[in-house]
Amino acid sequence: MVENKLKLLRIILFFCAIYFLIAAFAHFFGLTIFPVYDGTLYSPYHDTLLTLCDLIFVMLFLMVAKNPLKNIDTLHVIIAAFALVIIFNLGIIWNIDFIALGSTQKKMQTIVETILSTAMLILIFILRPKNTKR
Repeated sequence: MVENKLKLLRIILFFCAIYFLIAAFAHFFGLTIFPVYDGTLYSPYHDTLLTLCDLIFVMLFLMVAKNPLKNIDTLHVIIAAFALVIIFNLGIIWNIDFIALGSTQKKMQTIVETILSTAMLILIFILRPKNTKR
């Protein structure tokens, strides 16, 4: 059973890496890939920084997916980072007037990203290895 949980965790981490790789591509080139993704607020400087963050996430996901038991501390960093993403996204949803910015779909995009991040956080948290010996 533990081996099945680790295998599922590795698959989820791999899919998270793919998602963030697509996000990096979208941010870097200012592309509208998903129906709810709105490139109206594209800014080369800020989106390049977001690309860097996305690529760092990709590397972390792939490193932990390779061996979750060996990289348990990094898995905890991923869990904390997802929690921060959710908190920041909720702040964005609550505080930003996207209509005034001329980007009506951006709020929906942020809501979708928050829901996906919450689902991934819950799955990773549930599947994380416990009581690992060092």
